[in-house]
Amino acid sequence: MTNTSQTPAAPMRTVRVDSFGGPSVLTVTDAPTPEPQPGQITVDVEYAGVNFAEVMFRRGQFPVDLPHFPGLEAVGTVRAVGTDVTGFAPGDRVAALTLGGGGNAEVVAVGAEHAVRLDGELAELDGALAAGALCNVTTALGVLTSAGHLTEGETVVVLAAAGGVGTAAAQLARSLGAATVIGVTSTPAKAEYARGFGYDSVVSYEEIEREVSERTGGAGADLVLDSVGGAFRSSVTGLLAAFGRHIVFGNAAAEDVTFEGNHPWYTNSSLAGYNLGGVAGRAPELFRAHLERALTEVAKGEVRVDVKVLPLKDVVHAHELLETRASTGKYVLDVRS
Repeated sequence: MTNTSQTPAAPMRTVRVDSFGGPSVLTVTDAPTPEPQPGQITVDVEYAGVNFAEVMFRRGQFPVDLPHFPGLEAVGTVRAVGTDVTGFAPGDRVAALTLGGGGNAEVVAVGAEHAVRLDGELAELDGALAAGALCNVTTALGVLTSAGHLTEGETVVVLAAAGGVGTAAAQLARSLGAATVIGVTSTPAKAEYARGFGYDSVVSYEEIEREVSERTGGAGADLVLDSVGGAFRSSVTGLLAAFGRHIVFGNAAAEDVTFEGNHPWYTNSSLAGYNLGGVAGRAPELFRAHLERALTEVAKGEVRVDVKVLPLKDVVHAHELLETRASTGKYVLDVRS
């Protein structure tokens, strides 16, 4: 299909980062409207998700080029279709993972393989919910299945239980057959919030060792989902059952720890990682299966996503809430406002 465009290219609003640092380095500015390259579509964005990964990009924890244009999730309608793309046409309603960034903008170019048409059983999926599910629910599913190999009857511990991935992971773990799902949060208010998403219990980091011991009769947890990092990461092994799995998929504390190569041997445990972009690059068919299943679970109501919608101009505030870990649920930007 040849490149087509519904409207003349004109400047668009986008979020931009010119230097690494705190939330104040984010600006909303004008930029040229992108055109699709071969294999891409461009999307007129209605809703764009905000993720903690974007906080880490903004802080310089990951090597991204400057200027950087944040945004990993976008929902809207196809604006134009590049060459070598089939299955999409201008006007199609889509949800897309914009893994190269740029989703916090009025128009984004994205690889067609990372976009899903919101038709059929996805036709009634709310745009803000779809934007809130793209990274978080897909990640939760991948962490539990491909990285964590969760099996029926196991005990799962979820750190950062009140966040977007944490609340999705609790619901998915239950549907995948976990016998016990324990959440961990940093404040009582977050614990109260997280309890509404299917956890058997939600406790503080100081209480988790006792809680796991009591819930498992001293056997330990089979799976610990860790996006937090920091000093607590070193102690996770003490929570695990024999042959338990510690899955690392983030570092909110911006403080890493080191494990010796003999660590899994000495402790009868496994240490594994999950990175959404890495899966997309190295296992694209698995990535797409997880993406489609995640959206379907939300559309069917099997996974509830609590989204808080802010106008695009409030992107700095969204990052402030995420960075201070004062947030619950998922923040989504209304790009049209």
